[in-house]
Amino acid sequence: MIKKIMNGGKTICDFGMPALVEFYSLEDNIELCHRLNLDFIELNLDIPYCFLENLDTKLLNNNNFTIHLSEKFDVGELNSSLRELYLNEIEKIIFFGTKFNIFKYNLHLDPGIHFSLPDKKIFIYQEYLSDYLKAYKSSCDILSNIANKYNATILFENVKIESYTLKAIEIISNYDNLFFTLDLGHNIKHGNVAKEQFLKFENKIRHIHLHDFDGSKDHQELFSGILNVKEELNFCSKNNLDVVIEVKRKEELVNSVNKLKTNGYIAK
Repeated sequence: MIKKIMNGGKTICDFGMPALVEFYSLEDNIELCHRLNLDFIELNLDIPYCFLENLDTKLLNNNNFTIHLSEKFDVGELNSSLRELYLNEIEKIIFFGTKFNIFKYNLHLDPGIHFSLPDKKIFIYQEYLSDYLKAYKSSCDILSNIANKYNATILFENVKIESYTLKAIEIISNYDNLFFTLDLGHNIKHGNVAKEQFLKFENKIRHIHLHDFDGSKDHQELFSGILNVKEELNFCSKNNLDVVIEVKRKEELVNSVNKLKTNGYIAK
């Protein structure tokens, strides 16, 4: 991997890009990744060209990847049949990926289903809290075993943090081989709650999603919103974290990388 250079010559983290939904092949992503001098691509298993059956294994052997598991994989799911299906699929993906030296797997800390009533929202996981926590503990037991079996790093990413997902974070923190992805754009959008909570277990933060927030929308081009990019990259450097520049369009990715180059975070 190409190590990036910060001002003053200090080596910092590796930078990657997400698989882009505007592309229709992995080859297009790889070409852009090389052109931008990035280190890896985060495959997204909700995009058809990233489905296991569609991946060209020669491309996997010759490039570096992490995997963002499908957003459908909610391991707090109360329906045990669905939960088992998700966990079996996660193991299938990890079994496949580790054969090609893919060892980081990202999973959303999903807030689950809610019902909108005239005067309030009812969050199912809050209403059935004991069942939710029991389901999460059971899933983490299984995921921990999968991580051990394949020497994989399974990461839980903050989306919107609710009171019950705070309890799920505590459950995850009890496993030596389950970790966190800190999504800095989601974090600032939702009041910095996730970073505050994850920092209680700072040694368990192993992966970063970096994008800006303009006050209403996240996944914006870097240096275009209210995120303190310099401060957050200093945090990433201090902890030697790899960083996905998680903007959603090619134009915004190119602009973000060029700004990182201009500011000395990525070698030109």
